[in-house]
Amino acid sequence: MNVCAFDMEGPLSFTDFAAEICKLLETRLKYERLDEFFQMISNYDDYLIENPAIIKELGIKSYEPGDTLKLLAPLYVSYFTDSELVEISKKNIGLIPGSKETIEALKPNWDISIISTSYTQHAYNVAQELGIPLDHVYCTTLDIEATRGDLENIEDHLQILIGSIFKEYLEKGSRLEVVIDDLNQFFWKSPSDYVKAMNRIIVRGGRRKEAAVEEISQKLTVPISEMIATGDSITDKDMLRRVDKEGGIAISFNGNQYSVPHANIAVTSPNLMGILPIFLNKEKVWKFVEQWEDLYPSFADNPQKIPKNLIEDSLREYFIQQKFVPRINKLKAITLNEQKAIIEYQKEMRKKVRGWFGNLG
Repeated sequence: MNVCAFDMEGPLSFTDFAAEICKLLETRLKYERLDEFFQMISNYDDYLIENPAIIKELGIKSYEPGDTLKLLAPLYVSYFTDSELVEISKKNIGLIPGSKETIEALKPNWDISIISTSYTQHAYNVAQELGIPLDHVYCTTLDIEATRGDLENIEDHLQILIGSIFKEYLEKGSRLEVVIDDLNQFFWKSPSDYVKAMNRIIVRGGRRKEAAVEEISQKLTVPISEMIATGDSITDKDMLRRVDKEGGIAISFNGNQYSVPHANIAVTSPNLMGILPIFLNKEKVWKFVEQWEDLYPSFADNPQKIPKNLIEDSLREYFIQQKFVPRINKLKAITLNEQKAIIEYQKEMRKKVRGWFGNLG
């Protein structure tokens, strides 16, 4: 059995749902520039992950990449109903070009799962749009009613978090270091109903994504070494690292400095079908990637120049019709300069495909 797992936001959908609903709060609150507020909290999340000593110092028992969705959950449950989030998701599915074609091409021969930090309200909608069974979706449960029940003074908390901390962040040139102590105090040093509600949320990120890979492997009795995992961000690094360590295929698709170092193949493409050659050449993947890299300069700007014996005719024809050529790079045994160059290719395409969401870690 062929088994694969996709991160959702990035490889399958360009929408960052948590960022989207944060921005939509502007219509319900007196505060503005909430896209930048989300960016601040996302950067704070990256800061914590990059500084594990700080996590220990703050006495945080469990913190994983993507826990941005935990930090902001009390805000969301205070101003949105479950049905509203579902409807917002349906209007912002944001499928990456080629995602439907890719999933349809894989369905006959692959067991496909989604492993996502995103809230269930969005992850299930994307899965249904792609025809992936909901029992193959591993994501973050956001129970609106249960979480809202713990909140009493959300306006007071907003005044501190947005009215004070975020305001200072903007006034000081959007420099995170200026407000780190205040964020630490708000989230970890001041017991409150906000923190109580926040701690109800368990985000599917970091090692919890790795745990999902283990669960899929056990459920299907397929070793991780036989799996393909695709991700693009800091929340995927543990999943990618584990699959790579086990000898499987770990793909960074339009990723960044967090995903590339932990993957073993990078695919940089405006269309998810650019990933399909890896799946179709799974049994000889390293030989194929070397051939692609060697020949890539000769066809990089013209898919019609792709040698006919390099990939399947139908896929080559698709690239020609859609006018793109994926950049495919092996990430094993490369120099630091080569890695940096690949990261830049990935980040550039990430921003092109995902818009402002592409700036998030």
